[in-house]
Amino acid sequence: MRIAAISDLHLDINRRFPVVDTLSKILDEEKADVLLIAGDIEEDFREVIKRVKDIEKISGVRTYYVPGNHDLWSPNAHLYNIDYIYSAFKDDERCLVGKTINIKSCSIVGDVGWYDYSFGNYKRFSYDMFDKMTYMARTWQDSIKNAWTRDNIKRNEIMLDSLKTQIEKTESANIIAVTHMLPIKEFTVLDAREEWEYFNAFLGSEKLGALFETSKVKHSISGHVHYRKRLEKNGVDYICPCLGYYTEWRYKKGMEEDLYYHIKASLMMIEI
Repeated sequence: MRIAAISDLHLDINRRFPVVDTLSKILDEEKADVLLIAGDIEEDFREVIKRVKDIEKISGVRTYYVPGNHDLWSPNAHLYNIDYIYSAFKDDERCLVGKTINIKSCSIVGDVGWYDYSFGNYKRFSYDMFDKMTYMARTWQDSIKNAWTRDNIKRNEIMLDSLKTQIEKTESANIIAVTHMLPIKEFTVLDAREEWEYFNAFLGSEKLGALFETSKVKHSISGHVHYRKRLEKNGVDYICPCLGYYTEWRYKKGMEEDLYYHIKASLMMIEI
């Protein structure tokens, strides 16, 4: 069985590009049996649910996903609060939140994950500084668009408990864990830009990686950071298969050829 992984499609931001059709073409070329999406599909939960269904219908590939932080935002926040949005995802049959999907010899679990500032630079910034979620005239948008940020540490623990419960319920020796947030520091922004010593705090939690490495997780799929990386650490195959915003791509051959290249580079395969 061939499982494909991708993240951060941002179909609204990338609306000028035929992302779904191109992804479907590549899934066919890769002979994928299952597609896993690690969040950030669209900034409207109703559209996320619809677009995932469209991806499955057009590609013919069974598709599962977890929401990302963008998916939890809403253009009508006065109508739909965060708990309502999260519950809507939980009720969607293709969303991994609260579910364990058993396919052949593997089990797939997942949730959004969250952040606890453990990837930030505590030598330069205090907990209270991270809690403000603002630095160098830039504000992390979750603090405006997601009420969970009123207590990020508690939300991170809730997410860890959710994933731990899913993992403990499966007897499979081959578990794939899908989160939007990062589980290891190696996937954070490690360049010399000063602001990322602060904003890395909002990319994930080292406790996620610790959970995966001390349980039966064999493959971890995450996104959020808009990088493409893969490495093995302490027995876990860590995968970060982000497509990201079109403004971050480097154009070389024209719109459609370049889109094909970036999706092809982002899509990562797991053989079961």
